[in-house]
Amino acid sequence: MSIERDIALLRSVATFDMLNSEALRLLAADARTETLAKGDTLFRMGEIADCAYVVAAGRIRLVDDRKADAPRPLKEVGPGTLIGETALIVPTPRPVTAVADDEVQVLRISRTAFVAMLERFPDATAKMRRAIAKRLEDTIRALDTVRLKLEDQRARQRRRR
Repeated sequence: MSIERDIALLRSVATFDMLNSEALRLLAADARTETLAKGDTLFRMGEIADCAYVVAAGRIRLVDDRKADAPRPLKEVGPGTLIGETALIVPTPRPVTAVADDEVQVLRISRTAFVAMLERFPDATAKMRRAIAKRLEDTIRALDTVRLKLEDQRARQRRRR
């Protein structure tokens, strides 16, 4: 892919849409395009991640394959999806296995390039920190709602006994 096409793809991703053109260009210049055939594995659950991927073309199936004889499909993602966002910040085990559903092109973004971009563009760092904090607050709020429902369900079960 051309650098201009890579920049446009990155700009279409919510995590990167807050970046200015210079920051996007820096990420795109370091990014590598990878092509997978149908059935190829992009990464496996449990591998330590050092990069994220943006799907440029095709579809990727995310699966839980802890049971090798019965992998459980979790989600299917397509163009414009960022996979492995957390790996841009910290080394982390992959929570799923990613398998190409058809011919797929992804843009590989290394943690090294991402961190270098954040260091060079402190305004981008501040914007991303705020966005991550908001998503974290939303996640905590959603988890709290689930916790309250579970506690309520347990209390009803105890009353029935």
